[in-house]
Amino acid sequence: MYKIIFLLFISLFFVSCGPKNSAFRYFEKNDVETRGVQFTKKTDILKDKEVDVIFMATYLNKIDKKISDTKNEVFLIFTYFSNKESQNIEDNAYQIFLNEKEPILVEKVEKDDENFKDLMLKNHWGNYYLVKFDSIDDINSLKLELKNSESSRAILDFEK
Repeated sequence: MYKIIFLLFISLFFVSCGPKNSAFRYFEKNDVETRGVQFTKKTDILKDKEVDVIFMATYLNKIDKKISDTKNEVFLIFTYFSNKESQNIEDNAYQIFLNEKEPILVEKVEKDDENFKDLMLKNHWGNYYLVKFDSIDDINSLKLELKNSESSRAILDFEK
């Protein structure tokens, strides 16, 4: 009796550890999408207990080897401003910082951009931006911050 239970336990253990138990087995995702999910973070800015801004960022240096070989820290950033006419960061008086340093490039990414289609959500609410910063060499912890003059801010922590 114990031998049968032991064999059943061992076979169940090996079957459950197989690659078919990946969270993405139900989805047809390529490697870029899978890594994009892994290195994407999200936070909200609340105002009067309601979401005022949705802030998401994907750390592209961890996804693409070509980007990680450059001397820049590169992020794909999504912002959605609820109850606002404009979805533009500048129009809403927000700025982006990485470890309190300003970006060297902030470029709006169109929703149908082929370069980032696997990393972008399938919605048309907010805006996407490609944001580049000078490389930060001595620090392994990156703090990406979205803030405005009214002291509203959101911080996302990334590992280099």
